[in-house]
Amino acid sequence: MNLFCNKLALNLNAVIMKKIYTLFFASLIFYTNAQTLTQSFNEPIIGDIDRSNRLDTSAYTSGLPTNVIGNNCAWDFTKLVGVFPMVVDSFITPAAAQNGSAFPTASYAQNRDKLYSFYKSSTSPAQTELLGGYTPSLSLTFTNSAIIAGYPVSYGYNLNDPVSGSFKYNSTNGACNGNITISADGIGTLNLANGISIPNVLRLKSVEILTLSTSFFPVGSFNQTIYNYYMPGKKFPVVNINYTTYQLLAGTPTITALVYGNKDYFGIVGLEESNFNAAQYQVYPNPFQTTFNISKQLNNLEYFVYDLEGRLLIQTKLSQSPEFSNLQKGIYFLEVKEGDKLYRQKIIKD
Repeated sequence: MNLFCNKLALNLNAVIMKKIYTLFFASLIFYTNAQTLTQSFNEPIIGDIDRSNRLDTSAYTSGLPTNVIGNNCAWDFTKLVGVFPMVVDSFITPAAAQNGSAFPTASYAQNRDKLYSFYKSSTSPAQTELLGGYTPSLSLTFTNSAIIAGYPVSYGYNLNDPVSGSFKYNSTNGACNGNITISADGIGTLNLANGISIPNVLRLKSVEILTLSTSFFPVGSFNQTIYNYYMPGKKFPVVNINYTTYQLLAGTPTITALVYGNKDYFGIVGLEESNFNAAQYQVYPNPFQTTFNISKQLNNLEYFVYDLEGRLLIQTKLSQSPEFSNLQKGIYFLEVKEGDKLYRQKIIKD
């Protein structure tokens, strides 16, 4: 769901492990979705879009409360706040994905930037399998696919599944073998900032261990632990916490920690869509390709477009249909200045 001998190790540098990490992180972010999960309601479908903001965890000097498990939990995430960048996952047909022809049995694909992950949905038994992933420089193809959801799922659920297949990094080919363990180890109340308290939240823990090898020699290892918190009635997690360690046998371990929150509960400070809507503006089309329109046109309107890192990319005083053909596909923030007032909204370029 909702993923070496010394000479070889020198040739297969840490970039491989970073890309493997990216493939698995995006692939496993969505594997289950609420306190009791069914395939008909919870499995992603073509056309779904999940938007999350990165979260600032600096207030948690002793670490996040990931050790809180069991029944009647209370998870304190009241100090988490949204920051740049935003992550957008889109679920599309395999035919619309790059390298989709390599996964002929896939039911749908998940797209994040240049990453595509491929899934097979089965009804007998009811389950979701990860078939592999693709980026321009790295691809994973599982001959023994990873079962990442077996329905129904509720508190106490456990799944342990081996995974094996092959990888290709540029012109280097090799084998990958490992294991995925998923457990629904907590249910309780999720406490967020601004007095938001969400009951009946299911916490799922996923542990992925993967070894890469070429010509029977191991070249690297990958270990990832993901904590997802799902509320009733919402398909994607409210909070996602990801800890990853990857290492080449000839190098030192690299440890990363990423935390994301659903945009409906974690807005980016100073970039709230409600401010824009309050001014009775409408941006259309959104997503757009080369231009968009704003319904409320005034001669003194000034436009600013920022990327997800907050960098100013475009500034113009055009009052209608600004030209944005030079922007890459992705998520941006539009700011409109009307006199001494500022209004902001997220925009998407297809």
